[in-house]
Amino acid sequence: MKIFKNILLAIAVILGIAAVGVYFLPDHYNVSSSVEISKPADVVYSQVNDFNKWALWSPYQEMDPEAAHMVDGTAGAPGHKLSWDGRKSGAGSMTIATTEVGKSMNSDLHFIKPFEAQAKDYWKFEQVGSITKVTWGTEGGLSYPMGRLFGLSVDDMLGKSQKHGLENLKKICEAIENAPADTMDLVVIK
Repeated sequence: MKIFKNILLAIAVILGIAAVGVYFLPDHYNVSSSVEISKPADVVYSQVNDFNKWALWSPYQEMDPEAAHMVDGTAGAPGHKLSWDGRKSGAGSMTIATTEVGKSMNSDLHFIKPFEAQAKDYWKFEQVGSITKVTWGTEGGLSYPMGRLFGLSVDDMLGKSQKHGLENLKKICEAIENAPADTMDLVVIK
């Protein structure tokens, strides 16, 4: 019986130490990736600020093509919203909060499943000559304890998705013929 109590005590001590260790993990994440695209900023911006166009390059829609997607509101304006519900991608929504045409876009993310969470998505478009440097970032809080454990892999998971999406965006944008941004239609790359 004494051995059983000692084993339980040892397990309790180990779990206590682990709980304290997890508490000191970061409570916030900020992951961003960038790519240079050989198109003007307004061309690139027009593909990002309209959620109707995300099906062409989004790594998340590529990952879960059977997911249901709904777009509401005026493209590029605060309140423009993309909602999704899928087996692999879970359920949630992204709503444009602020935007500066051709320069930046900030969105509020609300994840519903597989877990409830809030985050912020941000985009920056920096034009230098005929090249646009595009930065896509996501930041949010990490709740204790599971969120902080999830935080150990968030850089790798989000970073890979962002890089893949930016490469897709680059292909789409560089295939667009030079035309004013307001006349650009969807382009399909094979």
